Amino acid sequence: MKYGICTLALVPLRSEQAHRSKMVSQVLFGELFEILNIETDWTAIRMLETNYLGWIQNGQFIVVDPVEIEHYFAGTSSLVGREGGLLFNDENRLHLCHGTKLYLNEANRFTLGELDLAYQGSVNPFSKSDFETRVAELATSYKDTPYLWGGRSQWGIDCSGFSQLIYSCFGINLPRDAYQQAEIGETVDFISEIKVGDLAFFDNAEGRITHVGIMLDRDTIIHASAKVRVDRMDTEGIFNAEQNRYTHKLRIVKRYN
Repeated sequence: MKYGICTLALVPLRSEQAHRSKMVSQVLFGELFEILNIETDWTAIRMLETNYLGWIQNGQFIVVDPVEIEHYFAGTSSLVGREGGLLFNDENRLHLCHGTKLYLNEANRFTLGELDLAYQGSVNPFSKSDFETRVAELATSYKDTPYLWGGRSQWGIDCSGFSQLIYSCFGINLPRDAYQQAEIGETVDFISEIKVGDLAFFDNAEGRITHVGIMLDRDTIIHASAKVRVDRMDTEGIFNAEQNRYTHKLRIVKRYN
């Protein structure tokens, strides 16, 4: 079994081995994956944390062996903070996005195989105990971030990438897609029982869950739809005041903390 780690700040994970194919997600610096099939220009991979499958372009990762992986994960786990951060040496400068997970040694350096980079920048300050008091603040800091199918960063994000990223900052790991996130957690039976940070899920005409957002209070939601935006929500769904209509039909509300 072969493994690889992304060595660029943020790269596409595509459905097929072509630049024109759909971007199903993104791979962040330092994320580990299993290598399934290496072709001339592309490699098929499986993300270890989410089991997501896709194709990454060759040259955007390095192959690592189990000994290197064990050494890397012996470092201190940290998430890049909201202000971002920089990995650098004499030859390289990588600007990392919020939520990138790093394993740093005592010298605050990232070392893996031939890579040896110093980290300078912010570190995520939150833990699970901060969730109820700080989740709304962090989520609303993403307001007006553009929507991007498969996106996972402040440079472009989709609805489930948004909920996954915000939750990860509080030590809560969620699956990648909205329908997968809806399969776990505790159901909130009544709108009146909604708490800040609960996730609301919405389905399409066929009953398939296709959208998710983070509740800021019992009737206000922040979600990625064209951009990260704040809207009103009731038992029917999300009401977009600019369009004067309901845009998403409520299916279920879940709690994870």
